[in-house]
Order: sequence, then C-alpha cells, then structure tokens
Amino acid sequence: MRIYIGVDLPAYVKQSLFESQLQMKKLGLKGSWKPMEYLHITLEFLGETADESIPVLAKIIDKIALENKAFRLHIDRLGAFPSFPRAHTLWAGVGGSVNKLFELWACIHEELEKNGFVLQKSPFKPHISLLSRPKELVDLSSFSLKRPGQFTISEVIIFESKQVDGKRIYPALHRARLKM
Repeated sequence: MRIYIGVDLPAYVKQSLFESQLQMKKLGLKGSWKPMEYLHITLEFLGETADESIPVLAKIIDKIALENKAFRLHIDRLGAFPSFPRAHTLWAGVGGSVNKLFELWACIHEELEKNGFVLQKSPFKPHISLLSRPKELVDLSSFSLKRPGQFTISEVIIFESKQVDGKRIYPALHRARLKM
C-alpha cells in the first residue's frame, strides 16, 4: 500500500482553501484539483509500504507525538513547484510556528531512518497541494489566497493513498495526538 505521514487541516481551513480553488477556476485554471476533504500537509511520503510495517510506523509516530507539542500555523501565500512559469503543482504555503513543523518533520525523518525506512532525499518544503498538472497557467501575480486565520496542528496521521473508482482517496490508518 502507498503510505505517507502528514497533518490534517481543520474543516474551516479546508473550506477557505476550497473557496480559493474556486476563484482560481473562475480565472480559467484547469488541471487536477485536490478535493477539499483531502487537503493536508505531507511530512513524509513513504510510497509502497508493506502492511506489516504499519504497526511499526504507528509506534514511531505515537512516540514522537508524546515528545512534541501542538502548534499553530496560518495560510501564508500561493506558490508553485518548481516555479510559476513552469508549474506542475500550485500550493498554499504556511506561516506561523513553521519551526515547530520542521522540528516535527525532523523527528519523524530521523526515527524512520533509524528504523530502516527508505526516505526521499528532497528537502522538506511544507505546503498544501491545491492543483496538479495545470493545463494552462494564467497570471496569478495579483491573486490572493483566502486566509482563514490561525489553526492548530494537534495530531500526526498515517495516511494510505489509494485509487478507488478512478479517484485517489487518502484514508487515515492511524492518528497520534500531540501534547497540548
């Protein structure tokens, strides 16, 4: 099964980002829009992972959750990978206690490596994917994302990424609550 570890967003943040997606659609942007219910921040993508590794992953994030406190973020800006002129992904960036998000990622990354998981070598760039494979980019220089205010990141989640009826879904397999 395809696995990643991430953090979920509160419903009001997802709604705000969805409204921004609708505004971008009205500007003529087309591509693979991320469904509102699955908007999240990926901390570590593991890819194909054996079923028997899930309990090991659950123990790892349970341990890390006990060592890390909940923190607050906010929606920051619209960005693109690799850049706006050649974008393959449009995303929402985050601000606030981003250092806490990096600390959480570093703890997870280190523990996964210690436990023999093969990890991606690319640097961690916290973001929320909004659109993949845009067909034609429009000028977004004056576009501003809706900003719903601060929100709390209070848990780490192991997600499965799977195809069902031609659509990708991301059910949560395990949740670990951060300290309050």
